[in-house]
Amino acid sequence: MKTFRLFIITTLIAVIPAMSSARESRFYLKASGGGSYPMLPSLTTELSIQGNEALSTGYSFAVSLGKTFRNGGWAGEAWLTVSRYPSIHYQNNFEDFNANLSKYSYAFVFKRCLRPGSKSFVPWVGAGLGYGSASLVSGAVKLDGFEGLTLLQLEHRIKDNISLLVEGIYSISFSEKRFSSSFLETSHYDTILDSMENPLNDRFSSFDLRIGVTIWLKPPRPY
Repeated sequence: MKTFRLFIITTLIAVIPAMSSARESRFYLKASGGGSYPMLPSLTTELSIQGNEALSTGYSFAVSLGKTFRNGGWAGEAWLTVSRYPSIHYQNNFEDFNANLSKYSYAFVFKRCLRPGSKSFVPWVGAGLGYGSASLVSGAVKLDGFEGLTLLQLEHRIKDNISLLVEGIYSISFSEKRFSSSFLETSHYDTILDSMENPLNDRFSSFDLRIGVTIWLKPPRPY
């Protein structure tokens, strides 16, 4: 987590001065919410072996602070996203608990406007780097690490400083890790075990579809 915060601070220090020198640069706030479909191959396979319910779509909420540059043709955003998923029952010969999957992620995204200067149904495409932390059960059992994401947005201006948007986001962890924690309450082994008594390793990815609003902040008045 400290490494990711340092990355964000360093990136902002490097990027914001360049943005500030460009014409037509504006800060904005964005909030969106909608559905999130999680993809964890190992957990899905294990649930199938157990005969238990599969993972299903949850909900996702995101807020971000961004700024346009290069005459509004590009933008950079710092994101915070929270996702929650329906409870599932995890049961085999070694484990028996209700799993409450959730995920927090922090990211910095660059995106490109495909119709700069337009106000109606404006498409954006982008990509970013983030840090995600997924929790399966109480006791802080987590999959955490750096992740990449891609996005597609469609924005429609309804007022001079307000836009509605629809966005689709795909994110994936860079590495596979173990669901484990030294404070795990459901197991004596500090890790979640599968039906073969092996530690449950997985890679978290998800597809989110959200709707939201962008509020364009007015530049400060000169004194």
